[in-house]
Amino acid sequence: MAFELLSDMYRPVLMSLALRMLRNPDDANDAVQDTLVKAFRAIHDFDPDRPLKPWLCRICTNCCVDAVRSRKRDGESLDQHEYMLADDGESVDATASGSIREGQVMAAIERLPDKYRRIIVMRHFRHMDVNEIADELHKPEGTIKSWLFRARAMLKKDLQLVLN
Repeated sequence: MAFELLSDMYRPVLMSLALRMLRNPDDANDAVQDTLVKAFRAIHDFDPDRPLKPWLCRICTNCCVDAVRSRKRDGESLDQHEYMLADDGESVDATASGSIREGQVMAAIERLPDKYRRIIVMRHFRHMDVNEIADELHKPEGTIKSWLFRARAMLKKDLQLVLN
C-alpha cells in the first residue's frame, strides 16, 4: 500500500524524465514500469536518510539507457518507430522552428562545462530540488544555487548568440 502511494506520487516525474530520454510514450511507460518494479525489489538497499526522488530518477535513467541499448542491439532504427505526435493546430513552420530551438538549447547545454551541465540536467530534466542536488553532489545549497545561476547565465549568453 505504501509503495503504491509512492509510485503514484513519483510516476509523473519519472514519466517526464523517461519521455525526454526516449521520446516515445510507449517506451517511456515501459521504462517507468521497469523503474517501479526495480525500486520495489531493491527497496531494502535504499538509504532512508537520503531523498527518494533522486534514487528513483537514477533507476529510471538507467532503465531508459537500457531501453536505448536494447534498440541498438536489436538493430532497430528510429525509422522503425512510430512516434505519436499531438496535433495541437500548430503550423509545420512553427513546429519545425520549435524543434530547431530545442536542438539549439540542447546543444548549448552540451557545450556547458561538466559541473554546470550536470546541475542543469539534474534541476531541469530530472526535476530535482536544490537541496536534493546538494545532497547528491555533497555540496552546500549555496554552491548549487550559484552554479545554477552561472550555468543559466552561460546558457543565456550562448543562446542569444545562436538565436539572434
